[in-house]
Amino acid sequence: MKGKLLDDDWTIAVFALTLEQLAQDTEGQAAERALVAEIGKTTQETLAGTNVTARLTGLAVIRDEILSGLSSDQQMFGLVAVGLGIIVCWIFLRSIPLIIIAVVPAILAVAWLRGGMWLFGQDINLLTGIAPTIILVIVLSNCLHLLFSIRRGLERGDPLEEAIEGSVRRVGPACVLTSLTTALAMSSLIWMPHSFIAHFGITTASGTAMSLILTLLMVPALSVLLLRGFAKKVQGKTQKTDLFRKGIDGLCEKAADAVTSFPRAIALIGLVLTAGGLWLHFLNEPQYSYANNMPPQSTALKAIQAYDSKLAGASTLEVLLYFPKKHALKSYKTIEIIRQVHKVLDDEPAFGAVTSLHTVEEWLGGGEVGEDRLIGFLEAKNTRDFAASFVALDENAIRISAQFHAMTSDEMTPILDKVERKMRRIEAKNPGLEIAVTGIVPVSSAASHEMIKQLNISLITAIGLILVLIGVGMRSLRAGLASVLPNLFPIAMGGAYLHLVEGGLEFTSLVAFAVGFGIAVDATIHYLTRYRLERASLDSVAAALRKTTMDVGPVVIMATVLIAGGIGTTMLSKLPTVALYGTIVVIVLTSAVIGALLFLPAVMSTMERYWPSREKREATAASDETEEPEAKSA
Repeated sequence: MKGKLLDDDWTIAVFALTLEQLAQDTEGQAAERALVAEIGKTTQETLAGTNVTARLTGLAVIRDEILSGLSSDQQMFGLVAVGLGIIVCWIFLRSIPLIIIAVVPAILAVAWLRGGMWLFGQDINLLTGIAPTIILVIVLSNCLHLLFSIRRGLERGDPLEEAIEGSVRRVGPACVLTSLTTALAMSSLIWMPHSFIAHFGITTASGTAMSLILTLLMVPALSVLLLRGFAKKVQGKTQKTDLFRKGIDGLCEKAADAVTSFPRAIALIGLVLTAGGLWLHFLNEPQYSYANNMPPQSTALKAIQAYDSKLAGASTLEVLLYFPKKHALKSYKTIEIIRQVHKVLDDEPAFGAVTSLHTVEEWLGGGEVGEDRLIGFLEAKNTRDFAASFVALDENAIRISAQFHAMTSDEMTPILDKVERKMRRIEAKNPGLEIAVTGIVPVSSAASHEMIKQLNISLITAIGLILVLIGVGMRSLRAGLASVLPNLFPIAMGGAYLHLVEGGLEFTSLVAFAVGFGIAVDATIHYLTRYRLERASLDSVAAALRKTTMDVGPVVIMATVLIAGGIGTTMLSKLPTVALYGTIVVIVLTSAVIGALLFLPAVMSTMERYWPSREKREATAASDETEEPEAKSA
């Protein structure tokens, strides 16, 4: 019992309960939560009037606390995101019809997504709980780009229908391409062997595709129905700029001035920052700890911390010995094998205590006397229930357990590998024996470690494909190459933050990279699309870049404020992994604005200097041909 169920100073005692089976579905989880609540109630009633404090912990309790936190988070995130979206739309649109047109498709998209999740039996977990918020802000962002284009058309004096058609023609292709890149980034999660991540990828990718259809259908239709009066008011007039818009226009103007004056210096700074950030990102090691999924004030976490501080450890490694059916389980040969396995675990410094039939043997006297008494102990009727925790007669198997303190996956994985190698040696010496090293915490730790590696590879692949898709979608190799630096910069900044502040990669941080990058690349696409239109009508590259920055920049900043604010609500979560997700997404999106409005035009200006576009080469050639006859006639 010492170090396992009772600490040295008798201030902590452990009562261990075993559930027949952990819940596998929603109904089972509800029954499990009711059982946990009943156990907690009985414990509190029993200890009433004493100075003893009881805390429940274990997988069933931890899961209950996490699901409860996710449920409350989902309600809060949705309400805050919708409220923030309406406020941001009002600040920048200042028109009730425009706000209605922006908000209605977003609310419908979320309703459709939730309905689809319910229809296909999608349970709420750590990731699917935040999917509706992601879709909400994506739709609002696309709606803002379309509405600003409609308003610019009306201010030029275009009729309403013509302004709507022009908006769909100019901004629609960019919305399609941004949705494709976002869906592709989310689809990178579908191929994960872990269902809860794959389901999140399917949910967000399908939600993104569905939201694009809603946006392109509803914004023009609602605009025709609701903007008649607004069109008469603003047609041919330039609207007054309020304080917020003046501030944003001022930022865009300063960015355009900086790019015009120092394009190569800005491109070089972007390159150095991106290279440094990516270097720090690749120094990040996969790291997972189940305690990071729990709120800091969790009673289950406090119980685990107390267990780890004064006892052998709350986490357990299970080693199962499966003997051939013909093997006599109650034999001296079995006891010898148990001793060998027990010694392997006992020699590992990370394990606090090992419990097996060898422990009982030592308690019964040890040596040959202990062996004989152990055989008798196992055969005695009054000890069968106790023996059943070590012996499974139906499967001819023996259980050995080792307790250990909380560890991260990068600490646990080498230990598991070492134990596995030693178990394989014992198997080799005992033909027919099969040894399984298992346990919820060790297995989930090892699986998460491998999953994080796979996520990282999948993310890198998706980023490469998206950059290629930009070049193909824009039908320009130059556009694809120019987009590399501004789109890698956000990933570099997020990776640098993880290395310098958090200390490693977790699966939620990599999911955040996928989500953040999928949305952040939208700014680049809208900028490139607009620049191509401006470049066709303006002779100077500098003038085209300035005009693009002044037109697209305010919408990009507003959309980023909206998206970062909506997804950033997850930073308020009591669950550390969800809060980390929000932090990474906000860093990636904020960095993307800098990349799109500073580094992208700087790279394009620098490329134009050393690698002129075909239009510029043709214009130069035409100018030379014109000047040559003039020189001859002179």
